[in-house]
Amino acid sequence: MLLCAILIAAALPAFAAVRRITGIEALREACEMKANPGDIIEIQPGAYYLDTRFIHVLRSGEPDKPITIRGVVTDGKTPVIDASRANVDRGIFRLEQSTHDIVFEDLELRNAKGARFSNRQTYGYNAGTIYFQGNNITARRVHSHHNEMGWFATHNADHILIENCEVDHNGTQSPEGEGPTHNFYFSARHQVVRNCYIHDSVEAQNFKSRGGNTIFAYNWVEEDAGYSVEVASDNDGNTLWIGNVIIKRAAPGGMRRILGVGDGVDSVRGTLTLINNTIISTQPEDRYLFTQAKATCNVVLINNVFAGPSTRLLDLHGTGRITGTNNWFQRGMEVPDTITDSRFGDDPGFVDAAAHDFHPRPGSPLIGAGLAAPSFLNDAHKPERAVPECEPTKAIPKVVKRAAAGGLDIGAFAAAKH
Repeated sequence: MLLCAILIAAALPAFAAVRRITGIEALREACEMKANPGDIIEIQPGAYYLDTRFIHVLRSGEPDKPITIRGVVTDGKTPVIDASRANVDRGIFRLEQSTHDIVFEDLELRNAKGARFSNRQTYGYNAGTIYFQGNNITARRVHSHHNEMGWFATHNADHILIENCEVDHNGTQSPEGEGPTHNFYFSARHQVVRNCYIHDSVEAQNFKSRGGNTIFAYNWVEEDAGYSVEVASDNDGNTLWIGNVIIKRAAPGGMRRILGVGDGVDSVRGTLTLINNTIISTQPEDRYLFTQAKATCNVVLINNVFAGPSTRLLDLHGTGRITGTNNWFQRGMEVPDTITDSRFGDDPGFVDAAAHDFHPRPGSPLIGAGLAAPSFLNDAHKPERAVPECEPTKAIPKVVKRAAAGGLDIGAFAAAKH
């Protein structure tokens, strides 16, 4: 009878638990050894100081029962995991390729460096917040800042979702001259970044992708140190950028490319489709879109606004085709005839560009001028209709539905009324 009871107990599913965490050691144990599918690792308010090289997330959830690592929000403040007392190896949280079905929510992750203390074991100069490997990993309402790297996903990662996060002031220069680090360095096979506020990269890109299939949607991107948004080498699938506001760094000098295709290391393939983005230059020498010589990636432009003092639309060195339709361009731009039904003007008719309110005001040439049913090439290389669902906003995680009446406007924002 005892043996039967043991066998029956072993066969029963484990009940999900809420594991209330009040110390860094308890957090580590839950992530490494104790959490079960469906569990919530609930980090109580306060600041938690990392005292080892990372928190190893080795436990996994299930598709319908993820393990959730969640901070308790009090008076609008999330718990903080601060890495200023440790040398960090790749990430404050590290996930392995075998880890799957994990959700991070409502956390602040900051101050990761790989070699802050020379009298301890040191690591690389790309210490970040979460080192993404594994499958079905989500992060939402996470603030990542003042780390050597913001978010890092390897080619071992798949189905990564980042939403409603703020990512800023991440990046550093390699002491060995190997190149700078970024707010985002993402290389997952499938990755979605949406409704995030990404700004003030310290040394290089606000968003750099080497991933297979990437959807970058409804984000607000500004104050970069290199490119604003880049599809880098080894990107071998199709990419969709939809509904983003992308503003070039206001300070003059330095790298003036806004959007980049390729970095010269290897080829960039597939098709990059831009739909309903608002892309703003701030200096006359800015270049809206640059393609590197090794890039074979095609670029499709639909319903986008390219506005500001610069009239330098394209700086093309790659072999991919540039096509598109129904875009608004600053007057004086040279636009290839493979981009059709273009609108040109001196003023796109924003409500208040100086205050970064890029909604079209009444009478704007953007209203109703967009292609009504834009499509893009999905991961299966088949056309898929893109239906704009929300507007980008810096008030994270607020989501605003686009206006449904009338034709589709050009740009990231819809007019209040048509």
